[in-house]
Amino acid sequence: MSIQSASLLSAIALFTTLSLGCSESPSVGTVAGTVSLNGKPYADAAVMFLDSTTGQAAGTDIQAGGEFSLKDPIPTGTYSVYLAPKTVPMTEGSPEAVKIDEAVPEKYWNEATTDVQAVVNEGENSVTIELMKS
Repeated sequence: MSIQSASLLSAIALFTTLSLGCSESPSVGTVAGTVSLNGKPYADAAVMFLDSTTGQAAGTDIQAGGEFSLKDPIPTGTYSVYLAPKTVPMTEGSPEAVKIDEAVPEKYWNEATTDVQAVVNEGENSVTIELMKS
């Protein structure tokens, strides 16, 4: 192999390697909002976002007054929104049982059965999640 051929192959390999690291990052949005149950603020759970097409998920505990804010931006898209038990701090001794608020319809506790969706656009997103007892 000539020196020119080796140099050309090295340059191609370097360019290919650098090109792989230069892919565009997906557009993202921040998400904050409120959760209500039958029109009243609800705070006895965590709120979860799941994009079933990409598997992207994020969640956070709901605060007093039904307010929440995801810690990090998430990729834009359509997310199924459902509830999960609040984060329980680890303590010494036996673990506490996970509690699900039975006042909330069961469909809201599962990503496969929830009918709540949120569209996350680039930039700031304010999401109002209204849960209804049937």
